[in-house]
Parts: sequence; C-alpha cells; structure tokens
Amino acid sequence: MIQDTGLGQEMLVSAYETRNEDGTTKLCCYRYTDDPIELHEHRVPEDYLLERTLVYCVSPPGENQWTKEAYDVYNGSLEDQLNYLSIEDDKNPNIAKKYPLPGKKHTSAIVKFYNGMDESIRVGQLVEVIGIRGQDLQQEEEANNEYELESPLHSFSNTPVLHAIAFKNLNHSTPLKAYEAASNYSVEQLRYDLVEYIASVLGGDKLAAEFVLLQLLSRVTTKINGLKIGHLTINLNGFPFYKSTKENESVLFSSTNPVSQPLIDVLENLTVHSVNLPLTIQGLNQSKFTPKCVSESLEAGVLQLVDGTMLLVDETVLDEGQLQDAGVRNFQALQTLIQTQTLGYEFPYSQYDFDTDISVLSISSNKSILPNHCSVLLKPTNPLEDSKQDMLKLSKEQLEQFRRFIHTAKHASYDIPEQVSEYIQESFVNERKKATDTKSELPTQEELMLRMSLARLAAVSFGENTLSKERYDYVVELDNQRKLRQTSTTIKHMSK
Repeated sequence: MIQDTGLGQEMLVSAYETRNEDGTTKLCCYRYTDDPIELHEHRVPEDYLLERTLVYCVSPPGENQWTKEAYDVYNGSLEDQLNYLSIEDDKNPNIAKKYPLPGKKHTSAIVKFYNGMDESIRVGQLVEVIGIRGQDLQQEEEANNEYELESPLHSFSNTPVLHAIAFKNLNHSTPLKAYEAASNYSVEQLRYDLVEYIASVLGGDKLAAEFVLLQLLSRVTTKINGLKIGHLTINLNGFPFYKSTKENESVLFSSTNPVSQPLIDVLENLTVHSVNLPLTIQGLNQSKFTPKCVSESLEAGVLQLVDGTMLLVDETVLDEGQLQDAGVRNFQALQTLIQTQTLGYEFPYSQYDFDTDISVLSISSNKSILPNHCSVLLKPTNPLEDSKQDMLKLSKEQLEQFRRFIHTAKHASYDIPEQVSEYIQESFVNERKKATDTKSELPTQEELMLRMSLARLAAVSFGENTLSKERYDYVVELDNQRKLRQTSTTIKHMSK
C-alpha cells in the first residue's frame, strides 16, 4: 500500500555516452540504480536528465492470511521473495509510526517511480510493483557521505529501496479467479450456505446474517459532487458487554470481546482485508486515527486503509471514561469516514480529505453511538457465548467458493428497468397513503434510499444483474422484519 507520496523527487542521469578506444561512442543505460559513477569522465546528453519520485510503501494493512497464501500460490513464496526486504520496526521508531496498525509486523520499502508514473498513484492505493532492488538508504548515505547533502530521507536508515520498472493498481482485486458456479451447485444454494455460515457465529440469527452478507457485497459505486453512493454501514446490537481487564488495557486495540471473536474469524475468512477495531477509551485517547505530516514525513493513522477493507468496530468494549482532545478527534474522524467515505490528512497549515471505500460493520450491546444506514437487533436462537463452538467448519474449497462469489457479486453490473422503477415509486406512495389512513409512522425518503441500496445488493447476491419487482418486494419484507424487531423491543421496554 502507498503510505506516503511526499518524500520528494531526485534528479538522475538515465543514460550517458562513453567513448571506445577506436573513437566510437556507446550509449549506456543508467536507470534503476543507485551505484555511483564518475560522470565527469562521460558525456551526458541533455535529453537524458530525468526526475524520479520517491514513495513510501507498506504491507497492506489487514491483509488476511488466506490472501497471503493465495498470492503465494500464484507467484511463488511471497515470504521468500520479500524476506530480504524485511525490517525490524523496533530498530527505527520513525518507520513504526508509518504503519496504520500499531504493533503489527509488516514490510516496508521506498519505491522510486520513473517516467511520470507518479501521476496515477495516490495515498492508500494498493499496487503491485515490478522493479529492481537498490541500495538500502543507509548504504546510500554511507556511499555519498563525502558530499554531506541534506536529505529528508535520513530518518529512513536500513529501509529497502525498489526501482519501479512497472506497476499496476490492485484496489478491489482478489488473488482468486472469478466465481463460476458448478452446474450442480446453484447461486441460490451457495447464497443459502453462506448465510448459514455467517449465522453460525450470530447465534443462528439468519436475518442478521443476511444483512451482514449484503454489507459484504457493498461498495462505493457512484461519486456525485462529493456524495458517495453504494456503500452500506450496518450495526448489529444485542452483543453482551465486555469489560476489559487492566492487563488487556495496557495494549492498544487488544481488548477483544471473546463473544465477537468468531465473527472476526468469519470476516477474516471471507474478505481480502479486514481490521478489528475495539473502541476503547484508551484506544481513542492514545492512538491516532488520521494521518499527520510530522517533519516532512507522513505518520500513518489507524484509518489509513486499503479500499475494500472490512472494518469491524467493536463498541461492546467501550467502558466509562473521559475522552481527551485526541479521543474526540479520533471519534469524529471515524464518524466522518462512515458518513462521507473520506479521511482527513493533516499537513502543516492545511488539511486535505481523500476519498475512501471502507466497509464499516459495528457491533454493540445497545444502540450504537456511531452513524449507520440501518441497525439490526440480534435474536439468537443459540447463546452467543457458544458461537465459537457453533461456528461451521468448512473446507478450503467451500471457503474459496464463498470468496469468489462475494467478489463477483460485489463488482457485478446492475440495472433497474423503467417499469420496476415506476413500481417502486407506486409502492412507496401507496405505503405512505396506508400509513396516513392508519395514523402510523410515515415511511421516509431515507427509508426508500435504504431499500434501493438493499435491493441492488440483494439482486446481485442472487446472481441477478437486473432488479425485478419480486426482488424489491423481498427486500421490503426483509427491512420490515428488521424494523419489527426494533419496535417489539421498544414496546417491551415501555411496558416494563
């Protein structure tokens, strides 16, 4: 992942002319290297003075184990290939601050891009780079120490350097081939099994599992004047509260509710990138959610993640306490990410908002303190505390089918026929009329927008690229079941 694009540029000689003993000249390539050369002994044509951009890259935050293994299958052992690039974070505190997830092991490198490659790269972008290994920065500094040149890279000693020959964007990619349903295994059956798998860690609650599935398929599909459309944020409430021990509180983001761990495991099994964010007072106060430029180096924030990452926010570990200024800023950054899918980057005298596409699923004991598109009250048929032992044990082949299915449905094309659009409008008008006659609560425009989003996700989850009347009615019934749970619970509390 590209973490920092602000390390500046370097001038370089891409080629030089050398004279042979017979008086002829030869053009020698001098790209993709940091080796010193005595240029005063050679002629350098003006056209061969170029510029290269230095970019800091890190391992993809939240990359799940199956993803790493899948890439290894296609490309050989990635661990072996990058083993010589690895660095120890504790040897350089500056490097540790440039990785979004505190305390997580990772690989980092400075990549040098040539020939205007930098025009298409941005922070947070996931890229695959083919290049030539250069000298580590410490070695480069030692080799050029006699010149005593000031450089913003002095704090990156021992960091590997890679000269990029080519690269490609990997955002929204998967190491697995596209899903192809077997003739004896329908999309409907695959979808049913996937809902069963998710429900097994939610106490058997298939309604809640279906909403989780729909969120797994959601992403930002349209950007209009800064407005993002397509992403879906779900809250699951009804999880038991978990009080962290003092020992757990000593390590940021380590306070995980044991009841939510099976859900974390399922999300890791199904998604390419996922991050678990226990929302504790200490974590909010003592961490940094947004990137900030310090001494010409961009320090990472917890929310500086790859597009498509599934972010599980666990509110069940939120205990009593006071938020400090940093905690308030972090909480506001999380709210902004959910509502606008943007993340603020703080630079000296300015702040810039960058677009994101992070899928946020929050779990809570009661009503969520975070904004969301819809909240689902859990109605488990089995104790949530037994979720670990109730979790379905699937084969590698079954999990791979689930992953391919999710990726294919998530990026499938989608269309709403005109007659279906008219049907939806008429249904909404009739529903409002009925609510007026019965003096019940009127459905709102926001509820219609939610149903439209759910309808798209439900359609692609059934392998359909065109919305039908039947599928829209299916979503309306799904949403009514969700609201009925909330209403019945409210009535019970009032009766008490």
